[in-house]
Amino acid sequence: MAKALEDTIQWSRQEDVPLTWVHEGKEFSHRLITKKQNGCSFSFHITTYMPHFDVMVEGKGENQVVLYCLHGWSRQIIEETGEERIFKQGDAMYLPKTYRYRHIIGEAGLVVAVCANPSKEHGDM
Repeated sequence: MAKALEDTIQWSRQEDVPLTWVHEGKEFSHRLITKKQNGCSFSFHITTYMPHFDVMVEGKGENQVVLYCLHGWSRQIIEETGEERIFKQGDAMYLPKTYRYRHIIGEAGLVVAVCANPSKEHGDM
């Protein structure tokens, strides 16, 4: 009996998966583990932001997301409450399905590991 894709140990490398531009020239992502590719209910990807990128980020009610900062830093401002945070290497952040915040990337850029549930696929924004 053959094992289902989701029942097998699998490996993935950033350079082996397509690059997805989230914001052309400013933010891109490599979807390393996905439902379509690996049979996984969530996705795991690495997202890279260029220095000094300033953007409003919004959850559209579809995915719960966890971000983990691998490199660089950013300033995050929740406009609704005025709360402000510096997101830096070693920090994790949980985003519910619906959210909105201003994201200002620092001078070194930012690289984050991202887990999304349900899975985001290659090309999904």
